Amino acid sequence: MPATINLTLNDSQTLKAIASLTHAGEDLSPVMREIAGILADAAEQAFADEADPDTGTPWVPLTEAHIEKRRDENKWPGAILQMTGDLAKSIQSDYGNDFAQVGSNKIYAAIHQHGGTADMPASNAAIPARPFLGASEQDREEIMDVLKRHLSDAIR
Repeated sequence: MPATINLTLNDSQTLKAIASLTHAGEDLSPVMREIAGILADAAEQAFADEADPDTGTPWVPLTEAHIEKRRDENKWPGAILQMTGDLAKSIQSDYGNDFAQVGSNKIYAAIHQHGGTADMPASNAAIPARPFLGASEQDREEIMDVLKRHLSDAIR
């Protein structure tokens, strides 16, 4: 039978720090607000860079046919995924006590994020994935810095 050793810590500074940390964990919405902001900035940067926010890989260029169509509509030259700018403007963030999220309410956002085949009468062309939601390694480091700062502030 293994021996059991019980140790009771009766250090007021340590106990105060644990109590502060517990209290800080009751409402994480300030932390989540900052994280949602980082994710929203990453999406904005993805549109500016025309690149996957996770990897930095440039988006697949537009086809010549699509460029010609945009030219005919006086919408070229222009940026990929920004013919009207509505998708980029639709990026919204939200947060709560236990979540941080960023997304778009545009019905066509998912096909641009993940790729697929457009189910439209005029075209059944494949649309390549051009991810605009995500987080780079630098974004993830920034999120960790936010978490570390909040933990540090909680035990002061």
